[in-house]
Amino acid sequence: AYDEAGVAPVHVALIADPQIVDHYSYDQTGTLLRVVEFFTDIYIRKSYNVLQTIRQPEAIVFLGDMLDGGREWGDDQWLEEYERYKSIFRNRSPHTVPVYDMAGNHDIGIGNTVVKTALERYHKYVGPTNHVVNLGGHHLILLDSLTLESDTPAVSAASRQLVERLANETAEKPRLLFSHVPLWRPDGTNCGPLRQSPGGSLLNRRGYQFRDQLFQNTTSYLLRSIQPTAIFSGDDHDTCTITHPVPSKNGIRRAVEYTIGAFGWASGVPIASYGLLTLYPEMGLPAAHVVQNCYLPYQLGIYKVYAASFVLSLLIVAAYCYRGSRSWHPMACKPSDDDLASEVSEGYGRLRLSPSPSPRAEGLPLPLPASMPGKWQLNRAGFMLRVLLAMKSIVVVALPTYVACLVYFYIV
Repeated sequence: AYDEAGVAPVHVALIADPQIVDHYSYDQTGTLLRVVEFFTDIYIRKSYNVLQTIRQPEAIVFLGDMLDGGREWGDDQWLEEYERYKSIFRNRSPHTVPVYDMAGNHDIGIGNTVVKTALERYHKYVGPTNHVVNLGGHHLILLDSLTLESDTPAVSAASRQLVERLANETAEKPRLLFSHVPLWRPDGTNCGPLRQSPGGSLLNRRGYQFRDQLFQNTTSYLLRSIQPTAIFSGDDHDTCTITHPVPSKNGIRRAVEYTIGAFGWASGVPIASYGLLTLYPEMGLPAAHVVQNCYLPYQLGIYKVYAASFVLSLLIVAAYCYRGSRSWHPMACKPSDDDLASEVSEGYGRLRLSPSPSPRAEGLPLPLPASMPGKWQLNRAGFMLRVLLAMKSIVVVALPTYVACLVYFYIV
């Protein structure tokens, strides 16, 4: 109906928890860490480039957790990792496509454990942690719910002031609330059919610098004060879609919360994803929004195919080389004296009667009888040499091809 009415939509890409791999991801160091960083980085970089090319969003919202160990790094190390992050997420249209960054608990901490130096550093190099964006006939409320739950006034002041201001203002346009951490919900609330994790519901755990959900009183406070039409969150790394009751002057209405899956393939869920938010402004029809969950290539599955193909290639090469490295060896047998005398007599007679010399007379060996017993023997050295030569030929062709595909499809 909106397309038929000529309403031009606005597309917003929602990217959650890229959490680029670093030392704090798996406690890896040295060459292994560099290899993991290389392959995870090129996957995210290519996916982000393709997203911008195919979807052509008018705006991009990052829902937090830029770096895996952002809150842990010192300034020098953090700046180095932040430059790496910016090289991965390069905006191809910086003058026409705005990018809005939200802080995650891996960036600054959460609640009473917010790292003050990390928060100040984020403000200095990335920007404010709260935004109100007017886009596509909607107000996008990018709220720093991490500092909101802090008991330190200096930390929570900006977030609380924003919520109070919105509570005292009349909402002229639909409000879409964005929070890094999902809102509270009753235990066992089903997340819908798109969830990949077992159990089907979003847990409510607490640990070092993380919380699966906001507090229940915080959730009620936000729903009552902001009156959102929809809510968007990240942090969980998996997709979850539920509804919240929103108390209003006209009674209780429902608002859908969309938890967006993580963008990286090393995030603990099989298939990475992102969200595409389409906004329709009010033009003869009421303002509306549509949310689509978009999946990225299943990188672990691709590597499984690589491994299976490699093993299958080895088996085929081994079978071929095994067949070519065997030879037939007849069993040795010692003839009796009578057999030798008979053979000499018969041979002498044939020499006198035959006009042409026989193979024995010329010193040539007679062909072995078909029934001669024997066995196949494997030349082990020859077998290994054949395998090595075959694998060398495969590597000479396959490795440059793989590198060329890697450069073309992932890096360029």
